[in-house]
Amino acid sequence: MQGTPNLVYIFPDKLGGVVSIIANLLQHRRPDEFQHCALLTHSYLDTDTRFNRPLPADWQASFEHRMPIENLHSVLRRLAKALPDGDGVIVTNDWIELAMAAAIDTGYATYQIVHADYDYYYDLAVKHEPVTDVYIAYSRAVYETLIQLLPQRRDTIFHLRYGVPITPKIRSASTGRLRALFVGRLGEGKGIFDLPQIDRQLLDSGVEVEWTVIGDGPSGEELKQQWNASSRIRYLGNLPNTEVMAHSAEHDVFVLPTRAEGFPVALLEAMGVGLVPVVSNLKSGVPEVVASDITGFTPEVADIAGFAAAIAELAQNRDRLETMSRAARQVVVEQFDIRERVADYQALFARYRELRRPRPKDVTLHYGSRLDNPWIPNAVVYPIRYGIRLMKGKRV
Repeated sequence: MQGTPNLVYIFPDKLGGVVSIIANLLQHRRPDEFQHCALLTHSYLDTDTRFNRPLPADWQASFEHRMPIENLHSVLRRLAKALPDGDGVIVTNDWIELAMAAAIDTGYATYQIVHADYDYYYDLAVKHEPVTDVYIAYSRAVYETLIQLLPQRRDTIFHLRYGVPITPKIRSASTGRLRALFVGRLGEGKGIFDLPQIDRQLLDSGVEVEWTVIGDGPSGEELKQQWNASSRIRYLGNLPNTEVMAHSAEHDVFVLPTRAEGFPVALLEAMGVGLVPVVSNLKSGVPEVVASDITGFTPEVADIAGFAAAIAELAQNRDRLETMSRAARQVVVEQFDIRERVADYQALFARYRELRRPRPKDVTLHYGSRLDNPWIPNAVVYPIRYGIRLMKGKRV
């Protein structure tokens, strides 16, 4: 591939929406000038479920580290060396690759995806403004917030909705108990502990629902303790996307009591097979796809009664369920087909020579301590920090 520019997606190897988005962009890309690459980062101290399957990339590699035990500069130098030879675009998704761009001139243009409408991602955007050439926001709310935070960068902030594959298999009507589905990371941010409370309210009002939970995460075991598996509840764990979609088509309603999002991938995928969403009323992403009372329901965050009432309405009014099901799928087919959306991303990537900005002479690295000086060998830093964490009983 001598002389071919690289398009390198760098991202954590955690199962979730980021992996799904990048996998879709790779799978449905059109011929262009780039070698499409995936570089997955992993910290041994991370307890999240890993994504460890091949992606539809021309080049794929993994980068392992033990931050924050290691010397930061040692890790960033290794990460830069892990990039494929040449130049092109690096698409950043988390802090470590942005830190690398701040510490080292890699020769690549830096495109930063701002994934969600909360402070963590906005802080990354502001901290790394000097070395970010292009910002990408999935949702209108994130785009507008970036404009407010970085008004001087208006011309290099882009609102690009992503898409999902349009599957020919869709749900069919059922006369039995309403079939509800949750898909996502089992963490508090997804509002998973609302699910047993919603179920309890439904039972108290005489509405029985069959529940399926797909996914795993740090709060998975606690959820299972609170909401025991029974004839009404089944936990399927993490599944490949093809299996998730097959299971989705066997349901009626997609329930997502989430607390914060950018643009939920699982929401689009569920609507694409005809599930009616009952999802938290968040300003980011959700209003761009769910028209309340038309293509789904949008109770307020943590509104247990509101979620239960919406699900009960669909269970008791099957004609409305079918009407909303068709409307939900139509929105995804018409506006979020990945085969159309990927063209916008590739057109923006192709402009990297035009959009790349001069690198500042002095760039602040916003991470590290006195042990993270570039001249201190990792062989000195690592045992010191390892011993400190061991004495404090922390994961090593």
